[in-house]
Amino acid sequence: MLKLLLPVDGSDNALRAVKHAVDSQTWYREPPEYHLLNVQSPIASGAVKMFISQRQLDDYYHEEGATQLQAARELLTAAGVTFHAKIIVGEIESSVKRYAKEQAVSMIVMGTRGMGAVRNMVLGSIAAKIIYSAELPVLLIK
Repeated sequence: MLKLLLPVDGSDNALRAVKHAVDSQTWYREPPEYHLLNVQSPIASGAVKMFISQRQLDDYYHEEGATQLQAARELLTAAGVTFHAKIIVGEIESSVKRYAKEQAVSMIVMGTRGMGAVRNMVLGSIAAKIIYSAELPVLLIK
């Protein structure tokens, strides 16, 4: 079965990639298995953790991740496809690659640019890192 990993950061580009994955499902013999993934970058250093509990941090990461996944979830639900959704805290590139390996996904489908600080680059730094280091096909949607 074809498994598609859709890294989502709440950006319009990420949502376009999800829409493309849904719109192209008829290309395949069987409907793909969709995996939405949101990676939250760790924000707390050791000093910050003295003032904020791990529970508060976990709640923050979950709320941010859920917000960033919401539009993609709605799109997939409206299309009537089943999907898995996961929020991970960690470095984005390595988290995406690790999740892809753990779930044995067939392809990563993602936007060319996300919510990062460098929005005007032709190719976002995360997308560039993933296409150069991933051991599976990566489809970039502009």
